[in-house]
Amino acid sequence: MNVPATAHVPWSRRLTVRLTGGVILALLLIGVPFLLAFQKHLRDQQLESLARATSVLSGVVVSGLESSMLSGKPHLLDDTIRGLAEQPPVERVILADHEGRVRVTSDPRFAGRRLDREQESACRVCHTTSRARPSGSGTVVTLEQGRRVLRAMHVISNQPRCHRCHDPALATNGLLLMDLALSEADRAFFVNMGGTVALGSVMVVLTIAVLAYLLRRLVHAPLDAVVAASRRIVEGDLGARARVASPGEFGLLAERVNRMTDHLAQSLGHVEEKRRQLQEILEAADDEIVVLDRDQRIVAANRAFRRLGGRPEWDVTGQSCGEVAFDRFPCSADEPAACPVLAVLRTGRHQKGIRSRTGPDGREQVVEIHASPVLGADGTVTQVVEVRRDISERRRMEASLAQSERLASLGLLASGLSHEINNPLGAISASVDGLRRRLRAEPGGTDRLTQDLEKSLALVSEQVKRGRAITDRLLRVARPPAGSRDLVDVNAVVEDTLAILAHQISRARVVVRRELASDLPPVQADTASLGQVLMNLCLNSLQASAGKGGLMRMATSAVDSCIQVEVQDWAGGIPPAHVSRVFEPFFTTKPPGQGTGLGLFISHRLITEMGGTIQLHNEPGAGVLFTVRLPRQPARETR
Repeated sequence: MNVPATAHVPWSRRLTVRLTGGVILALLLIGVPFLLAFQKHLRDQQLESLARATSVLSGVVVSGLESSMLSGKPHLLDDTIRGLAEQPPVERVILADHEGRVRVTSDPRFAGRRLDREQESACRVCHTTSRARPSGSGTVVTLEQGRRVLRAMHVISNQPRCHRCHDPALATNGLLLMDLALSEADRAFFVNMGGTVALGSVMVVLTIAVLAYLLRRLVHAPLDAVVAASRRIVEGDLGARARVASPGEFGLLAERVNRMTDHLAQSLGHVEEKRRQLQEILEAADDEIVVLDRDQRIVAANRAFRRLGGRPEWDVTGQSCGEVAFDRFPCSADEPAACPVLAVLRTGRHQKGIRSRTGPDGREQVVEIHASPVLGADGTVTQVVEVRRDISERRRMEASLAQSERLASLGLLASGLSHEINNPLGAISASVDGLRRRLRAEPGGTDRLTQDLEKSLALVSEQVKRGRAITDRLLRVARPPAGSRDLVDVNAVVEDTLAILAHQISRARVVVRRELASDLPPVQADTASLGQVLMNLCLNSLQASAGKGGLMRMATSAVDSCIQVEVQDWAGGIPPAHVSRVFEPFFTTKPPGQGTGLGLFISHRLITEMGGTIQLHNEPGAGVLFTVRLPRQPARETR
């Protein structure tokens, strides 16, 4: 039978009641037969005592009879018998001879009658059995109207002294019957029995009361304490303890229950600590982690997952996974094949998928989902652990690496083209120089044709030099940083950068204002790295001014112990929310395909490696100013 933890035990099932009832039943089963046996024993003893008294009285009467007969005064016997019959216990006295003829009686109904032992009711009680009763024995006889008497029979022997009057051949001279009324004896017996029963009942009641008290104190109260403590423990109060002062088994039981509760509290404390540590580990993870049951209801989730709904402290337990941030990550319940969780529940194996969603900033995110099964004891899937990882940055990095590889390939191509172009340009330059020397050496070199040829050759030579300058700039930009630093003319690097970007500057309809210090000392730096930084800064300004036109300012100056380069535009500036992230990798506000978000990040790293600094001054609605500072003295390489 299962009893609820908060239910009370009915009275009929309490141990004290059952033990008391058992004791009462045992007392009844043992006491009632014992009482009946004791009653019979007392009754027999009473009848035996009466029989002995009757026998003695009968003996006295017979002795008086013999004395009267021997003295020749038999009439005295009549008075004796009648006087005896008047005594309260004596009901009737009959004296009969050896032939059964009644000689003397106190009952007139028997006077002169002959007693037939076969027919007479007074005789049948003694002669119904074949076994003869001894003289002086008594028998209980029920008379008319239910009166009970003790009938005593005394045989009068034929003594030698009686032979004067009686035939010596006879063994007996007669018999004496005496009936004693048992009403008073019965009354006294039942009074005594009533007192005995009352006393026994009082003793039984006292025994039951003492037993109930002892059971209550020694059994029920300790059990109540243990049950009350166990009920509180079941309800979750692990601080409950059973207070039992008994040194016996119940005290030992209470001590074991308390010790078990202590161990249970410690175990639950360890479990709670492990759960808290596991939850902290889950909360510390940047990936979104959620545990789902077979109905796709959330069992546990970390803060990163709850952040989808915009409330990191929101308790999502019991909700469907599709109900959390449904607008950002629509559930694919309508497409079971696209849901990794449903696939795990169906196959029981690890599943992986990639989905797209809208991030909190409104940008599209690419999420990689791993779903793993949690198996029960029977091997079936009971829960699913789903881990979601935002791989948008990794995808952008992969795209940027691919772009970098393409740029590296273009750099190699530019380097190869520069070398290939330089070779014919060198041949053309040498041929032009040879032709010009021959024209000067020919007689008549001052005529008009010669002068025109000289001008044409001079123009070809100038264009060849210009082409070689362009290829040299391409080589400097395409050449990877060598890691060594030389004295660099910053103004020359600025001019080379502007020359390379001349076409982009023209297309953007941007006017470049040069403010280059004429007495600028050289700085020890890496030419290619510095050129790449300046090119990135200029490209940012040109892209911001695309289609708008405007002004771009490039200035150099010596400030304290540094060489300072400033790149400034007036294209509207950067939104304040983005200023703190402009030097982060892969951060860009340009449309997809128009920027990788690595330009300023790489520029910041290159300047830092050269021991310098790069700073941004932003004026929202106006423009931006990038300031690059490089130390004049050789700087220790920063890694």
